[in-house]
Amino acid sequence: MSSISLYLIIMVLSYLLGSIPSAYLLGRIYGIDMRQAGSGNIGTMNTRATLGWKPAVLVLVLDLAKGMLAVYMASIAGANLMLAGSMAVLGHIYPLWLNFRGGKGLATGAGALIAGACPLSVVVFLLFTLISYPLLKQINLSSILSTIATVIASIILYGCDAFLILLGLIIIFKHLSVLKPDLPK
Repeated sequence: MSSISLYLIIMVLSYLLGSIPSAYLLGRIYGIDMRQAGSGNIGTMNTRATLGWKPAVLVLVLDLAKGMLAVYMASIAGANLMLAGSMAVLGHIYPLWLNFRGGKGLATGAGALIAGACPLSVVVFLLFTLISYPLLKQINLSSILSTIATVIASIILYGCDAFLILLGLIIIFKHLSVLKPDLPK
């Protein structure tokens, strides 16, 4: 098998792995369609709001694992780690199994950064969110700004990787699409 074929297989597998809708599947166990409950988002925060903290923590762990596993597969195959992480995030946001309507990709992206040996980037994201959200009172805007800070910190700490920037842009684009027009005054 050529290295290009293996590379493509890893990218497709990363997307499909990211497409596994953790929150949706867990919601079905509880008899709830997460796409119809709360915000309709199939991620950790809607799971917390709809099902509670324990199921939300499980969704968080599963979504982190999707990003981590994609990066581990890429490292074994010699493929670009952040491209695999980006593909897993794309799968999470646009899951094949749910008509391309998924979550926002933060946990899957964080998993990719952790497995890609960029754990300080996740710390930057968390700290920036803890500072910006109380000031802005808008989680999507806070997530956008925190993602920008994370990409900048990652470039400074770990060097520039075009696919790390792509990962950040995918998450920012998704959050821009759901950003409320009524920004804080």
